[in-house]
Amino acid sequence: MGTDNSKNVILEKALTLFSGHGYDGTGIQDITTAAGVTKPTLYYFFGSKDGLFEAVWEINFPLLETPLQQCCVYENHITDYKNDVFGQLVRIALVFFHYVQQHGDFYRLMMETVYAPPESKSASLSTAYFRRMYALLEQFFTGAAVAHGNMAGKALPFAIGFLAQINAYIATWLALREGEAQRPNLDEACAQQLVKQFMHGIFA
Repeated sequence: MGTDNSKNVILEKALTLFSGHGYDGTGIQDITTAAGVTKPTLYYFFGSKDGLFEAVWEINFPLLETPLQQCCVYENHITDYKNDVFGQLVRIALVFFHYVQQHGDFYRLMMETVYAPPESKSASLSTAYFRRMYALLEQFFTGAAVAHGNMAGKALPFAIGFLAQINAYIATWLALREGEAQRPNLDEACAQQLVKQFMHGIFA
């Protein structure tokens, strides 16, 4: 097995194990056995279990963050409802929906980590990434508040609430199998439904 291939296999197997068993439930031996490498090989590439966990985030998180950055700059279309806050929130929701359908293991890891105790190792290693994500959503709502005065001063609660609704849909999608009646489709119609529910709370 080549050097680069060994590194990639370790990352792949680590993601699968971390997402299925959590940080604390996954041992170095579990990862090396799954990857078919020795512990010295893992330590050579990543230094420690912490280093490997961080590498998994460094590789996978930007694949979500980059398209979010493109969608989270509010554009004022106040006279065009479908392209103003509503349409832009639909696009943001679709970024999450598309991502989880392509990178389900990492999103499952994110869901497990975000609810980890604050003092846990997994929480301490991932907090900075979640802050970056919330900052992008908060940026969007701060921009929207310039055009919609009733949203002023509420950017962070809106960011938290919107992501919570997105994650509720995604958690259901992850928990149910394809074809089960209650599994959301995570398509544009689903995103529109989610945003309508969310905006009812904003503009009610």
